Amino acid sequence: MILDQTTLRGIETLLIGLVFEGRVLPIAFSCFMKKFIHKSQNILEHSLILAAMSCFPVAFRPLLILDRGYARVSLLIHLREEGIPFLCRAKRSVMVYLQGQTRGKTLGRFKIKPGQFLRYCVLYHSQKKEPLDLIIYFGKGYKEPWYLLVPSGTSLTAQEIIDLYARRMSIEQGFRDWKTHLGVRGLVFYGDNPAPRLTRLLLAFSLSYLLCLALGSTEQALVVRAFVEIERRKPRHGTTRTFRYSPSESCGSL
Repeated sequence: MILDQTTLRGIETLLIGLVFEGRVLPIAFSCFMKKFIHKSQNILEHSLILAAMSCFPVAFRPLLILDRGYARVSLLIHLREEGIPFLCRAKRSVMVYLQGQTRGKTLGRFKIKPGQFLRYCVLYHSQKKEPLDLIIYFGKGYKEPWYLLVPSGTSLTAQEIIDLYARRMSIEQGFRDWKTHLGVRGLVFYGDNPAPRLTRLLLAFSLSYLLCLALGSTEQALVVRAFVEIERRKPRHGTTRTFRYSPSESCGSL
């Protein structure tokens, strides 16, 4: 599952979604206005994670993928203590300590060539020193390396970790579906705190969205796809498939 944040018509929205065929199915979300937060946004993020993970048996909790904005050592410690597997990207300015060394090193000082990946056992954060596995990956054509953190002793290989994080961008497609295909981009809200109304609206949108995806995955839908879909030369919105449309064929079918 992926956690990320976007802004919908000026309202901050946290979304946890499950990757499914290049898109992200909304599992849990929270809408809020920063000026109405009583304590901290960190509490909202942690509570949403716990709410989503409580829906799964402890032994079968899905991996939670987080971007650089969530690489707080306090959150990573909470996730470890709560038995929640995670994969988090860190900022290059973060300090880590290699096993057996007392002198820290920022992630940006690790040397790596394009096309390579490195793996280390590190202690994360100068004071907390949380034990984690660090995978540094510098893909060809990338502007900078990925600094990926997972719980110490994970069974995932470095390549599996890299491939999993590469799927994080799927959530951007989920945000685009909300804003464009479901029409949130054109909404206008009035009042001091429209966040509760947006939450209810997104709930209705999400249920409809999930129903459409479920219908599109049935055996009957797969048969229909052979007649109504064609392949694009170039992908758009994360897919090369689009609907076939011909006025003459449409009239003939009537």
